[in-house]
Amino acid sequence: MLREIHARLPHENLIYFGDTARVPYGNKSSTTIIRYAREIVRFLLSRDVKAIVVACNTASSYALEAIRELTDIPVLGVIDPAVRSLTQKSATDSVAGLIATKGTIASLSYEAALKRLHGEQRLLTRACPLLVPLIEEGYADSAVADLILRDYLGPLAEQGAEYLILGCTHYPLIARAIARLYPQFKLIDSAEETAAELKAVLAQKNMLRSEDGGRVELYVSDMTDSMRSLQQLFFQSQVDIFEVAQVGDDH
Repeated sequence: MLREIHARLPHENLIYFGDTARVPYGNKSSTTIIRYAREIVRFLLSRDVKAIVVACNTASSYALEAIRELTDIPVLGVIDPAVRSLTQKSATDSVAGLIATKGTIASLSYEAALKRLHGEQRLLTRACPLLVPLIEEGYADSAVADLILRDYLGPLAEQGAEYLILGCTHYPLIARAIARLYPQFKLIDSAEETAAELKAVLAQKNMLRSEDGGRVELYVSDMTDSMRSLQQLFFQSQVDIFEVAQVGDDH
């Protein structure tokens, strides 16, 4: 997501916060997810940001309204952009699949967005709890990944899914393996759509930076070895700051 936003908005200063000390969010309660999200947003607001993208499907599912209560600046999630991308590419009688964390699947947020934006299109869902740790440990292109993907995606293929929404921002890193195993799936990634929506919102509000800028700051709640590797996987351009930042308790 960060890479896509930077590519589309190269003059904007970007601040990213990754909650590496407390992930994964996908198996946590909605109350905990909301509390974590509010803490992170307070940190971002202290950096005087002008818009916030919640680049996590689980947090987008549960915490968007709670975040919007904290600020008047634009707050974007990743679910509606992914669903809009699907609606632009598919007919209402086509079958779509969704892979995501347990939390995102349980929230039914994609079903709600799909009904609101595209009527009654059929959506098959599959929770994939092993994919994030698999990706973070560097096994996205491995025999182990192939076995797990066949187990997760086989039923969706058997039920006729034509489109597959990648309902977690980690999943594009395993998209090549998915395409190799299931070339019939047309993959839907929310990153491009979300970045385009962010640009449109900033333009509408006359908030676009037309020159200078372009700084990228990465903050994490814990500097793990896997995060150092993911920094290269997710964002290969120059980073101006990459360090640990603590977020406060939300009382």
